[in-house]
Amino acid sequence: MRGNSDRKPKTILAIGAILGIVLAAASASATPQKMKLEEVVARHVASIGSPEDLAAAKTRVLTGEVKARLKFPNTLREAVGPAQIASDGQKVLLAMVFNSANYPYEKAGYDGQKTTVASLPTGGLSPLASFLNTQGNVLKHGLIGGALSSAWPLLNLDPKEAKLSYSGTEKINGRQVHKLKYEPRKGDLKIALFFDAETFRHVRSEYQYTISAYMGARPGSAATDVAGPATPTGGVSRFQLIEDFSDFQPMGKLTLPRVYKIQLVIESLAQDLEWTNTFSRFAFDQPIDPEAFNVARSK
Repeated sequence: MRGNSDRKPKTILAIGAILGIVLAAASASATPQKMKLEEVVARHVASIGSPEDLAAAKTRVLTGEVKARLKFPNTLREAVGPAQIASDGQKVLLAMVFNSANYPYEKAGYDGQKTTVASLPTGGLSPLASFLNTQGNVLKHGLIGGALSSAWPLLNLDPKEAKLSYSGTEKINGRQVHKLKYEPRKGDLKIALFFDAETFRHVRSEYQYTISAYMGARPGSAATDVAGPATPTGGVSRFQLIEDFSDFQPMGKLTLPRVYKIQLVIESLAQDLEWTNTFSRFAFDQPIDPEAFNVARSK
């Protein structure tokens, strides 16, 4: 009897060791392995569509509805209206319109030569317009709107304009993602792009920069009826813009996200601003007036 009791602990230990190995293997398989940059980019582009279908979508016009949720200190404002993203090669336009006298729209574009943003009726810029105006690379490099736009740089990356590198894996909303660092040759904006580890769809872009408040007006300093209080007179100001993409569906011959959320956080002013765009209509390969991409003209 004693011999049997001696064997039980050994048996339990052996089972425990086997179970530990199985759990470790399962955990390892659940975590995506590091990949080569080229493979992530290639699989991401393939997740959008074939080379022939991408080439055929020479222009894109996406329309739908936007819901804005603008949180300022002690104030929360909400607005709804039509939204649009249009692109033609490297040209891109983002427009959101609201039924508000003080805050009638957000418009920003790149016409192939310069970035423009629309000023408000008061003459100032909204926090989002000011961010995009200050950090013109977001539009110039075709980053705005991610894969929704034909200007999306990962479709045809120019190494003279930016450097792309692999930065490992993270979790976003409980899902594993691959992280790429996008570094424009000019500018101080920190940019990270995130791709679902299973589908390789582009699910998020993050933009961050920090400035001394003494350097002058920045997002939040103008158009106080929309932006809230003025920029502090000392210390530093941190700005973060996040684009989230979800509800991927076949649109024409491409697979694109229907829901596009923009979030702008200005820490020093306690501002948290959100615009959730839901696109319901996609049109491809239709003529677009080149003047539409210069929002300083098309008011």
